[in-house]
Amino acid sequence: MATSRKENRSPASRKILLLGIAVIVGILVYSGLWWGAAGAVEKKLVEILGGDNPAAIEAECSDMKVGGFPFRLGVTCTKLAVDDHFHGLSATFGALRSVAQVYAPGRVLWELDGPAEVRSSLGFSLALQWTKLRSSLSAGLSGLDRSSIEAKDLHSLLTAKIDGETVAAKAPHAEAHVRRSEDDLDLAILVKDAVLSLRDRPSLLPPLSASVDMTLVGKAKYLDLEGDRGEGLYGSDGEIRRFVADMGEGRMLTLSGPVSVGTDGMLSGKLHVEVEGIKAWLETLRRAFPDERETIDNAANVLGALFSGSDKGSATLTVTNGVVSLGIFPIAVLPPI
Repeated sequence: MATSRKENRSPASRKILLLGIAVIVGILVYSGLWWGAAGAVEKKLVEILGGDNPAAIEAECSDMKVGGFPFRLGVTCTKLAVDDHFHGLSATFGALRSVAQVYAPGRVLWELDGPAEVRSSLGFSLALQWTKLRSSLSAGLSGLDRSSIEAKDLHSLLTAKIDGETVAAKAPHAEAHVRRSEDDLDLAILVKDAVLSLRDRPSLLPPLSASVDMTLVGKAKYLDLEGDRGEGLYGSDGEIRRFVADMGEGRMLTLSGPVSVGTDGMLSGKLHVEVEGIKAWLETLRRAFPDERETIDNAANVLGALFSGSDKGSATLTVTNGVVSLGIFPIAVLPPI
């Protein structure tokens, strides 16, 4: 009888044993593949950071580690430094943490610690700090499909090296989003309660909340790994679907329409503008920019005549090679970008 029960249990025991062996082999194979992928990622990153990329940008990822086993694949650095020799820019940041799920390696989440400093050969430096900066991106074989970045409690200080003049800005919340739309590039930016100040004027303007939703025609190539260099926004066309600036107390500005940037950096376009709280806007601008009072007063006279003294209205602004006109009246001149 005992022998019969052992014989009856033998097939089941063998199945359990085979299943256990298959599980162990599967784990070993998976582990080997994971570590192989981690090694390949680390090797590729070393090549890219060393300047082997279309932008020829060099970077240093201090104490770089690839981890996340078993279900994630991520890269960490204690410090990140970047050198863009083409544009004469260099930057340093704090610790970097990035991660992607093994089943979706093209979907990457990353965080970056401050402080950061950006230095330019054009003669300025930019210091940045934040409490949290995180981003997500989706990439394919040819480059990025979309990317988003969000910053909390962002503080910046722009310093001109020649005269030491400084411009400070802070915002409790800022975010930016880009995505590919066939050959075009969609861009959206949002800033809440931003405060701007100069060294001699600690509160230049009241807190400003602003957002822009626009498309840059033919610029999806900026998300490609091949990309292009040196062109920037020069010779570009775009469409501002909606730009909103809200300074509170009824001060609201909305505009939309086509814009272009010439090869000389001068702006052109035809923009539909809606303004609310015109008197409050003018008083705010007069206090903030006393040296531009004559220009602001000229604009006030034109608006007063155009809107028959009303505190709100809409009009079409024409920009031709940097010259801003309201109807037949030129009201401002914009510098090249």
